[in-house]
Amino acid sequence: MYCPQCGTQNDDNAFRCIKCGIVLQQVPPGKKKNTAVIVLVVAAIALVLFAVIGILAAIAIPSFVNQQAKARNAMAQAEIKNACRAAAAFFVEHPDKAVTLDELKEEGLAMNPDIELSIENGTMEELSIRAKHIKGNRVYVADKNCDIQEIRP
Repeated sequence: MYCPQCGTQNDDNAFRCIKCGIVLQQVPPGKKKNTAVIVLVVAAIALVLFAVIGILAAIAIPSFVNQQAKARNAMAQAEIKNACRAAAAFFVEHPDKAVTLDELKEEGLAMNPDIELSIENGTMEELSIRAKHIKGNRVYVADKNCDIQEIRP
């Protein structure tokens, strides 16, 4: 390749003239990066990921809420069983006396503050204890034999 300014013969791959130093070739532009394509691919992957997470959350959250309600109801059942056993122990010592929650507490019944527990009939023959968790969706009633039944609130 000849220099256009001084006419000196240069190597075909020469960037500058060896005699006068003029630039013979422009530097070829670097490889064009496909940033737009990369951004689109990353955005598409993120969109699919968010969709999958959303679907999984839509499935899991109602199931979790249902399990919470079941756990609260089970707590109410356990509390009513404890109260019924405590009442039975009370009646061993006081068969002719009606039982109250205060007397059961004095006998050692530890009550959960989240459980609404009441004695509807405190006599030995007609014992009826009612329990419901404050955030639960079921009401339970126990009779003198400690048989627990669910009633609709």
